[in-house]
Amino acid sequence: MKHSGKTSSVLLISAAKSDARSSVSKWRWGILGLCLSILPKINVLALVIAVLVVYILIPKIDLSTSDQVEIYSQHPALYTLHFRKTAKIVRSMSIFCGWIIGVICIVFFI
Repeated sequence: MKHSGKTSSVLLISAAKSDARSSVSKWRWGILGLCLSILPKINVLALVIAVLVVYILIPKIDLSTSDQVEIYSQHPALYTLHFRKTAKIVRSMSIFCGWIIGVICIVFFI
C-alpha cells in the first residue's frame, strides 16, 4: 500500500510539472521581459514587479485526459501545489531571460 501511494505521488508530481510547462506560453512571457527592459531607468524595478505579479497569477489545470482526471482526483491539493510552483518558475525564468536579452540588445546595439 505504501509503495502504491508513493508511486501515485510521483506520477502526480510528474503530471503536474508536465501540464504546467505545456500551459505556460514562454514566448509571451519572454516578450513581456523584453518590453520591460526597454523602459528607461525603471527596468529593474519593472522586472521585479513583473516577477512578483507572476506569483499572483494561477494557471488553469488541464483535465483534458482521463488519466489527468484520475490523478487529480486522488490528490488535488498536491497536484495544484506542484502545478502552480512549476508554472511560476517557468514564467519567472521566461520574463528574466527576455529582460536579459532586451538589456543586451540595448547595451550592444544602441
